[in-house]
Amino acid sequence: MWNIVFTLSNRNIFLEIKLKTIKLYSAVLFSIVVAACGGGSSNEGSSAATAPVATATTAKPNLPAVKPPKVLPPEPYSRLLPLQLKAPATAQTGIALEGISVNLANPGDEAPNARLRLIIHAKDHSHAAGLQELNPDNVKVEVEEAGVWKQVLLGMVEGGVMGAIGTEGATAHRERHRRGGFAIPAGMDKTWNLRVTFGVPGIYTLVSAVSPNNGSMHLAQPAHTTIEVK
Repeated sequence: MWNIVFTLSNRNIFLEIKLKTIKLYSAVLFSIVVAACGGGSSNEGSSAATAPVATATTAKPNLPAVKPPKVLPPEPYSRLLPLQLKAPATAQTGIALEGISVNLANPGDEAPNARLRLIIHAKDHSHAAGLQELNPDNVKVEVEEAGVWKQVLLGMVEGGVMGAIGTEGATAHRERHRRGGFAIPAGMDKTWNLRVTFGVPGIYTLVSAVSPNNGSMHLAQPAHTTIEVK
């Protein structure tokens, strides 16, 4: 009886030792696997902390291109100044035609500085050699200032020639397209005496206008007259 008990006891001890050995090997194997994987859950936290973090870039919104401000056309002057043009009805080719006058009055408040613009275009002109275009070489305009005749230099425009008279005192009036000009104070009443020499016979229209900005705005209703050159 004791032998059986001892035998069973020894078998139990053997089984217990064998189980402890298996558990030990399992623990060792588990430690090796964990070490090979870079650590447990606590190590995973540190690895995530040291991993590079992608920096988020802020996308710039596609803003529409800024358009330049629109340039509004000039508004018409609030009132029209009285403008009168007088000239003889006939002239001789090559002889200066005097007796031409332009009068501008300002019965109201001061008006913007401006220039007296003179335009000559042909209604009908013929020549012995045929049709000849009007140009600065065959027509001459002068204005009297302080008893002296000063030339108004002309330039080509569609259908004729144009010149402008600005501030008094210039040797020659050459600034046809420049803004501004002579002052127009309240109560102004000014007369320009002109003379024109035509080099080609024909029928011509002389136009006078007062503008501060090359014709975009008129301070007076343009005046015109017809001259027949023989």
